[in-house]
Amino acid sequence: MLIKRYHCALVLSVLTLLVSGCVDKKQNDDASSAFGQPIDPSQQNMLGGLQQYLSQIQRQGNAGDQIAQRRMGDILLASGEKAQGLGWIKSSAMSGNVDSQLQLADMYANGVDMMPDYDEAFIWYKKAAEQGNARAQGQVASAYLNGKGVEYNLEQSIYWDNLAAKQGIANSQNNLGAAYTHGEGVPQDSEQAVYWYTKAANQGVTEAQFNLAGSYYLGQGIAKDDQQAYAWYATVAKYGDSDIANTAKMVMEKLTPVLSKAGKLASSKSLAQQYISMYAPTRKNLVFTEY
Repeated sequence: MLIKRYHCALVLSVLTLLVSGCVDKKQNDDASSAFGQPIDPSQQNMLGGLQQYLSQIQRQGNAGDQIAQRRMGDILLASGEKAQGLGWIKSSAMSGNVDSQLQLADMYANGVDMMPDYDEAFIWYKKAAEQGNARAQGQVASAYLNGKGVEYNLEQSIYWDNLAAKQGIANSQNNLGAAYTHGEGVPQDSEQAVYWYTKAANQGVTEAQFNLAGSYYLGQGIAKDDQQAYAWYATVAKYGDSDIANTAKMVMEKLTPVLSKAGKLASSKSLAQQYISMYAPTRKNLVFTEY
């Protein structure tokens, strides 16, 4: 159902009344609202349409339609009926709907009106991951790495990070780069590390930008390039947390006289401004949530 954005608040209020049973047929026949005020014809028509829509998706959900089950769950959750909403989402997830599996996993991981349940979260992330959902694959990798909801297993963590990284999940790309740098769970390969750092850095992961800057600075896995190192360190100094930002600034101070002597400081600063503009952190394709 397509609803214009500026109607969303009204629609949610009406759906809340419908779900909670506060709007009945008699009220509609009398053309009065749950608040005792007359409903104008346009609102009454909308209310009737919403009642019809709600009844339709409830019937479809009861018949096993995965999408209808999820929609019903979302409506109930939005109306404050958390337990019923969770039940519908779970029905959809159990039927194999990957979006519902991911949503259910998030609910368990974050504790939606319940204590977080990492074991349940892992179960549903794994089901969604096995269906190819990239974010779920990153979450499974994180769970194996941190031992949350499942026993620590580095090999499994790298396996799932590899799948997620190939689908564009930036933090998995950075994690895979780190694994290749240190030779943890995979053979040490500096060139592969740089490959994955670059992909993640281009998506705005400051840790990957820091790792890539270090690779250029040390000439590890790629030809040493002080200008590239300076530009990436400048990006980290702008967007990174205090620890890596401060380290980035220290290295930039060391690089400044070197670049100045080579006549490359101005061009390095220009490149840094380009990177700061192009590679700011973004939520798109970023990180699975560390739960």
